[in-house]
Amino acid sequence: MAAPSEKSGGKGAMETGLKQTPSGSVQHGEADSDADSALRDFYTGAVNENYRMKSELIAKHLGEIGMGKFQWILFVVNGFGWIVDNFWSQGITAIRPPIGNEFTDIARLSFSSVAYYVGLIVGASFWGTTADLIGRKPAFNATILYGGVFACAVAGVQNFTGFCVLWAIIGTAAGGNVPVDSVVFLEFVPQTHQWLLVSLSAWWNLGQVIVSLLAWVFLAHFACPSTDAPCRMQDNMGWRYLMITLGGIAIAFGLIRIVAFKIPESPKFLISKGRDAEAVEAVNYIARYNGRPETLTLDMLQAVDRHCNAGSGSKLSHMEILRESFRDYNADNYKKLFAGRKMAQHTSVTFLIWLTVGVAYPLYFAFIPSYLATKETYSTNTSLDHTYMVYCIVSSAGVIGPIAAGFCVETRFGRRWMMAASAVMTGAFLFAYTAVGTEAADIGFQCATAILGNFEYAVMYAFTPESFPGPVRGTGTGIAATLLRVGGLVASFVST
Repeated sequence: MAAPSEKSGGKGAMETGLKQTPSGSVQHGEADSDADSALRDFYTGAVNENYRMKSELIAKHLGEIGMGKFQWILFVVNGFGWIVDNFWSQGITAIRPPIGNEFTDIARLSFSSVAYYVGLIVGASFWGTTADLIGRKPAFNATILYGGVFACAVAGVQNFTGFCVLWAIIGTAAGGNVPVDSVVFLEFVPQTHQWLLVSLSAWWNLGQVIVSLLAWVFLAHFACPSTDAPCRMQDNMGWRYLMITLGGIAIAFGLIRIVAFKIPESPKFLISKGRDAEAVEAVNYIARYNGRPETLTLDMLQAVDRHCNAGSGSKLSHMEILRESFRDYNADNYKKLFAGRKMAQHTSVTFLIWLTVGVAYPLYFAFIPSYLATKETYSTNTSLDHTYMVYCIVSSAGVIGPIAAGFCVETRFGRRWMMAASAVMTGAFLFAYTAVGTEAADIGFQCATAILGNFEYAVMYAFTPESFPGPVRGTGTGIAATLLRVGGLVASFVST
């Protein structure tokens, strides 16, 4: 059972058929549309009427502000997180061969991937849940920065145990990176431009291209040859150069987020916590940034409270927010994901998709460099230069997928049909790929699979946060990302 996304019917997912009068009171519209009734039925038990009406009001004012300078800068700054996410997932794969040559205390090389995926599971669960407890902003600013710091630290390790420990820590940062970033972007853009969430995955592929190019430079020229001869640290500095470079870029991205582009807390998170005054300020901050009129007032949100006989929360200190959030926290956020038959069906199917993709994706894409290096049946060139040249070609082709997906989801087929079609086509190309017999066909099938696979990934990453209601959006997206990483952990064991 698929959920209606926030773009459904040209209205927000929290559309209620209620309207604001000039005096600030709230009254029922003449009639609710069938789509509105379906949406309310779908989210029954997951959100209350008070939140639903305020969410609609905020979406309306964000729509009036429009897609301006703030959102376009956010598109770029948000893309930093997607780039860095691929830095780590592709980076650990790229440096496995030189690590295997250098360290003598390795029981099984795949343990490094296991450590990383354990960190990813912890991070996705932790950051996704806290995004609904204390806000989106802490995770948005922290994950990219401390991941970069520990990536630089990896370059200094002298043994495999330390290597695995640091990669587990990097995983805790990466686990919450993209899930929270996608929620942040979704909650700040007007509904007319939510399709850009799909295209954000192009940044993820750009990260793969960057890793491929840097690996080509460093690993192909500053690494020990794959022989039985001892591999000294000074002869194997390429992977260290790679990690320092990737970590430095991530730190720079994090500082840009914190210092140069100061994002407010999500207004939809704020209203879910009763912090209406802060929500109004967040929306009006965007209006000022875009040079638009500040049309949202606190009285408008208080009118919703009066209509629903609810009270608006007062402004709290940071410590009070933490205390209130954890005092109120029990299993409610998880229960709301399964509130009602339709919501439970949707959540279950969505989580199953993420789990299965989590197994399949790493088994193919993450192990392409190792596969390419062993293809001697129709290519006599097995040098690292050639391996990474092909990897760069495939990575560059993958960028096409999310960009095409951004346009295709706006057609009458929508998110679900595009995701299903791309999944079927990806599977078909993978089956056909096993029969290739020439190098040209090999590269061609890899490029086609990269385009289709990343097309599917982009739609999946956009559809999931769109389909969950705001109060549990971080939790739902976080659990989905956790299951994706659980699948990756399974893939790590399968590959050994």
